[in-house]
Amino acid sequence: MWSPVHPALFACVDGMGRLDLWNLNNDTEVPTASVTIEGAAALNRVRWSQAGKEVAVGDSEGRIWIYDVGELAVPHSDDWTRFARTLVEIRANRADSEEGNMEIAA
Repeated sequence: MWSPVHPALFACVDGMGRLDLWNLNNDTEVPTASVTIEGAAALNRVRWSQAGKEVAVGDSEGRIWIYDVGELAVPHSDDWTRFARTLVEIRANRADSEEGNMEIAA
């Protein structure tokens, strides 16, 4: 789920009890921060607070954890510009990959 305040930040959870925070302006292949909740059943819900400073995660047994995201959630003045560049790079890499796949198939 995308942050309500930071253009390049999103949170996701998985069935192994892991919460990942991704800032695509920093890296598109490795999460910026991760935490695994010990003893948690499969995490299957994630929601940001309205102010974007906390993220709540829930598991398949109905338990909820709330994390303070801290400085990761604070957008900088150039984050929108940087994110636009990141998206252009992702699209270019995808197009290059698709061209390579067509050449291999030919």
